[in-house]
Amino acid sequence: MKMKSVKKVLVPVLLIALFSLFLGCDLAVGGLQMGDVAGRSLESAAASVDTAAKGKGPTHFTATVNMYQDYSSLVTQDMGKSNHHKTIEETLYSAQYGPYGGLIESDWDLLDGKNVVMSNVTNYNLDLNTLEISGSNHSVINVVDEVGEVVLTLDANGVLDGSLLGATIDMNWVAKETYGAKLQARGKVAGTFVWIAFDPSTGEVLENIPPNGTFSLSGTYN
Repeated sequence: MKMKSVKKVLVPVLLIALFSLFLGCDLAVGGLQMGDVAGRSLESAAASVDTAAKGKGPTHFTATVNMYQDYSSLVTQDMGKSNHHKTIEETLYSAQYGPYGGLIESDWDLLDGKNVVMSNVTNYNLDLNTLEISGSNHSVINVVDEVGEVVLTLDANGVLDGSLLGATIDMNWVAKETYGAKLQARGKVAGTFVWIAFDPSTGEVLENIPPNGTFSLSGTYN
């Protein structure tokens, strides 16, 4: 009789314990969900980009920006007696400088309204008689927000061909650093860069125009 009594007592106790355990699990899961919802309501712009990037398939985008050369950053090296030269340091900026530069225009929020700082290392051949130039180029492209923080870094490699009066630049790029936004991005950048501008009516060189060019960026992110 004592054994039966113990069993009768244990059964409801075990049932209550199991019920409490399941109830506790439900509450715990519910608590995580509520916390997650609250956290999402406080996400930053970068985190929003991260969420968008997690959608199905890659998202295509385009962007355009004008950049000009900073004379003080230019360091070149002559490679012997040939026409071969190397730019070991060069920086282009998009920060507004008179009519030159300007903010990025893009259908990707991470880029739109931002500035660009582009560092170049270039191996090239330059004919000083014809001004023809051609070679290979490596660039590190930093996208900078309104407070000067880098939000995206691209690593680009490609070629340039033309003359100092206007050379086309074509490069492939990949996202090198995303600064907390979990995304992958890749694509192409193309543009025409002009080192020497002249007045077509007089043929005179316009010395007050900095070397500059407009670049188009295209690609995908996910």
